Amino acid sequence: MQHSAPVRKHSTPAQREKILQAYRRTQLTRRDFAAQAGISVSTLAGWLRRADDPGEGGSRFVAVPNLLAAAPVAAAYRLQWPGGLSLEVRPGFVPGELAALLQLLPTP
Repeated sequence: MQHSAPVRKHSTPAQREKILQAYRRTQLTRRDFAAQAGISVSTLAGWLRRADDPGEGGSRFVAVPNLLAAAPVAAAYRLQWPGGLSLEVRPGFVPGELAALLQLLPTP
């Protein structure tokens, strides 16, 4: 007596995606959904795993800048007076404004 292996039903990528979208919308367990869709639980699990794999069509993560990283600091001049007064001058400061500001400061 010859036993033949069960015939496998192959799904196209579009069919797999449609089944995965239906699964993501449903409230059913994997087992219940797989039975309803006519596929095995392991097949559903494999499809889900491959769909979530970044190598299979791009990452599902969104790039977010690191806001805690130290920002690059431009060069600056820091003038300090006795008594704790400090003035920092960054590039782009207008020389005439700096001269006027220094005239307002007390002389040591």
